[in-house]
Amino acid sequence: MLARSGRRCYPTEVFLPPLQPTLEAALRDASSDNPRFREPAARVLADATERPEEVLEALLRLADDLLGPIRAIAIAGLGEHPLSPERPEVLTLLRARFDDGHDQVRQASVRAAAHVDPAPDWLLDVLDDPRAEMRWQAVVAIGELGRTDDVDHVRARLDDEDPRVVCAAIETLADLADDPDAIAARLDHEDEDVRFVAAMTLAAAEDARGEPVLVQALASRERALAAAEALGAVAGPKGIAALAFTAERTFAPLLLRAAAGKALARRGDPRGESALDVVLRAWRADGRDYAIEAAGSLGLHGLLPALLRLVRRLRGADPRVLADTLEKLATHHEEARRGLDELASRGHLPAT
Repeated sequence: MLARSGRRCYPTEVFLPPLQPTLEAALRDASSDNPRFREPAARVLADATERPEEVLEALLRLADDLLGPIRAIAIAGLGEHPLSPERPEVLTLLRARFDDGHDQVRQASVRAAAHVDPAPDWLLDVLDDPRAEMRWQAVVAIGELGRTDDVDHVRARLDDEDPRVVCAAIETLADLADDPDAIAARLDHEDEDVRFVAAMTLAAAEDARGEPVLVQALASRERALAAAEALGAVAGPKGIAALAFTAERTFAPLLLRAAAGKALARRGDPRGESALDVVLRAWRADGRDYAIEAAGSLGLHGLLPALLRLVRRLRGADPRVLADTLEKLATHHEEARRGLDELASRGHLPAT
């Protein structure tokens, strides 16, 4: 194959990754000398539900792989394998990997061992491990296992020196206990990630104390979409004003404008429906399915004309999402029912 640069040509070789193997091939490739085959094999085996005995043996081999990422995949698979709790050597291997030289392996081993061990009380010791990634995974494992008796130990990790551990502690505490004040106290944390996770967690419980943090996050490329969605549950006057500004920003991503519009509509602000209408009619398809779903989930009947236009010309919309929304609106509008029938007659929906 030739790669062109200006007027000169340079011969290059392109190595395409192998396709995901079948289970039969994965069992074979688990013993391959080539890591390009062992890694996809490990991924398939980690999720396999058939031939459990053979899969378990293959995962045990891969858990000793020379490459850390492959070991980590296999170890995560051992943590989910139904036969692992019946095989003492599995837990022994997982506990031994707590001191692996690869941090992904160490992290996977904590979570996997916690799921395999019927009484993982050692998690409390890992909460005090000097390695932050180990404390982080111990907190997550406690949450996954629903160990409510360990709540006080999790609460203590809200003062951890590592922001990842604090974020995990916030989310785990929200799952295991009703202590919003402890979470709200992290809204002033020095780390931006911690403040954002605290605000998002509070918003999920319709606690508006994190609204200022969410408003600020609307200016963040990475956090804006999640912040807009969360503000749909808690926005007051300042949050609504910030959402309206975002929804009306001409050059903002359409998906973000749709999220801001949905949040405004949730708060009862009519500008939300207008913003969603703009996204539905926009030339680009970015955010269109989001806006379609919002129209159905919130029962925004004023968007029906824009939805019916999409029936006639999808313009990148997913017909299944459109059909679901029309179905919801059809209880109040015969036009929505006719639109649904037309969508089916155009061959956009599978035959029933």
